[in-house]
Amino acid sequence: MAYDDDTSDFGWKSDQLLAPGGMAMYTDQIRQIFREHRDDFRALANDLQGDLKHNPPAGDNKLEANYHAWKTARLLHQMEGHAQAIITLAAKLRATHQNIYVELPKRRAVKAEAKALEKSGQGAQVARTAGNVNDLVRQMAAHATGQAGDQAGQPAAGVPAQPAYPPVFDMFKTGTGQ
Repeated sequence: MAYDDDTSDFGWKSDQLLAPGGMAMYTDQIRQIFREHRDDFRALANDLQGDLKHNPPAGDNKLEANYHAWKTARLLHQMEGHAQAIITLAAKLRATHQNIYVELPKRRAVKAEAKALEKSGQGAQVARTAGNVNDLVRQMAAHATGQAGDQAGQPAAGVPAQPAYPPVFDMFKTGTGQ
């Protein structure tokens, strides 16, 4: 049967899967269908194997009858395994779709917002750091010219008023009796 875009021979279309909740509905439906198939395959394989053991082909001894019954039922058990694999893959499909197409855009938006905030905050941090460096340079210049001791609370000429900080190097002076 050829695929025709105008008809829905497959029951589901990709736009239905991409609709909100569509992938969840689809994977739930697939999982339910294949759970029933898996259970049918298992029950049928067990029944068939038991029947073939009790009704072996003519000429089989007991060991051959068990082997032939197992070999025939084995294919139904493989079908059961494949149905279980489809159930597992449907769950993975749903989780992958949720992670990539629902959660990833949200995580990217949060990350972009955090980056924008960091970028704006980083500019403010640079300005604060530059202000702190300027304050330190002014204080060192005032201390070097001797204006710091004489006019402790007053700014030097042409320097805006800044809070008075104790000079860092005064802590290391010796012989002051401290």
